[in-house]
Amino acid sequence: MKRKADPLKTPDQRVPAVKSQKSAGNPASPRRRFRSRWGRWLGIGGGIGLWLVVAWGIREVCRPAPPPPPVVNTTGFDPLIASAIAKARQAALSAPRSATARGRLGMVLLAHEVRAEARECFAQAAALAPREPRWPYFLGMAQLVDNPMAAATNLDRAVGLFRGNEFAPRLRLADTLLSLGRLEEAETHYRQIWQRDPKSPFAGLGLGKAANARDRPVEALEFLAVATQHPSTRKAAHRLLLNVNQRLGRTNEAEQSARRLAELPNDQPWPDPFMAEVEKLQSGEKAWIDLADEWIKTGRVAEAARLLEQTVRTYPNSDRAMFFLGRARLRLGDAAGAEAILLQAVRLAPESVEAQMQLGVTRLSRGHPKEAQACFRAAIQAKPNLGEAWFNLGLSLGGEQDRADSLAAFREAIRLKPDLIEAYLGLAVVLRADGQKQAAVHELQRALEFGPEEPLRRKLLDQLRLAQQP
Repeated sequence: MKRKADPLKTPDQRVPAVKSQKSAGNPASPRRRFRSRWGRWLGIGGGIGLWLVVAWGIREVCRPAPPPPPVVNTTGFDPLIASAIAKARQAALSAPRSATARGRLGMVLLAHEVRAEARECFAQAAALAPREPRWPYFLGMAQLVDNPMAAATNLDRAVGLFRGNEFAPRLRLADTLLSLGRLEEAETHYRQIWQRDPKSPFAGLGLGKAANARDRPVEALEFLAVATQHPSTRKAAHRLLLNVNQRLGRTNEAEQSARRLAELPNDQPWPDPFMAEVEKLQSGEKAWIDLADEWIKTGRVAEAARLLEQTVRTYPNSDRAMFFLGRARLRLGDAAGAEAILLQAVRLAPESVEAQMQLGVTRLSRGHPKEAQACFRAAIQAKPNLGEAWFNLGLSLGGEQDRADSLAAFREAIRLKPDLIEAYLGLAVVLRADGQKQAAVHELQRALEFGPEEPLRRKLLDQLRLAQQP
């Protein structure tokens, strides 16, 4: 039976099959266009990223491997030092392309004065990280002793890489150039430091040296004025000042410079934050003792004592560690503890002049002059021309029964070391106690001619007033 059409809808009114927008030719929505374009860009970006990864991988595979770190023969080294070197080398082997690991090995080697292998490490580190200024700087420092011309080249390269306000590398370069006779270049670098800091004692000393070398002594005097006060430059500055005054014919000033120069202690190392990094890597008996000695000199006595106690535990046969520990304990007020450790040092090294002297001084401070005399006599037996030992012996013989021996000891101290002002003072005290007041006055006046500084000068004047009393 034939089905009739739906009376409610004509054929034209029936809903046709839905056609897609694409087939219908309708434009895409903005969101779909964005998704389509983003997808294309992601595809392109992913392709580029993949290509870069592949290129980097090919580069890494094809790039020649850096040379291995140098092998160091540590036979006979302190075990702690050998262990530190082995550990640093293993770190460099584990990261063959790490400039930091290679440079640190060089720093450990330089800290323990293994210079040849340190130079090799710094050269390798500089090749791995050509923009890092520390590696050419350390390379130059490792070359200073054996090849100063090469050192100047690498220090100059480092100065160019460091920031302009890092004065230590520029000062090292200037000093090196000056030692090579390259005055104009050295002076240029000193002046750059001077312009930043017109009171720099280091630049002042350098410019003074350069002016003196250029035969400009008056100009040298102007620069040296600031350098004569700093503990890192004053002795070198007074040495140069003596020379300048002699050249200018200033006899009185030259004599004053000579006296001052004889009194001054050695200059302290000037601050270099980069070499301080190297020094921190020092280990072993010598390094610990040297560091403790520096701390004692700069007032860090308690820290020095702790480090020296660790040193004695690690190196129980180190008489030098015991000597410095005894000195530190005495300065901390522990005279009994100082004497105990110094006795151990003397038993280990009875020929040690410094241990015998320190033990004697410690015993004197405890009021035991008889025991101290044995120490000073042992020091004199080992080193007969040591004026300080004769002076200390004179002090320990100061009693009435030993007065003649005390006078003889003080006179021998003065003969061996005429500028030992304390010996004149000790001699005058014993002479006055012996009733020889005129002789005491004579010795005190001789001492005052040296122009001693306070408070020693005040002590001499006090004794002179006592000796002049009727």
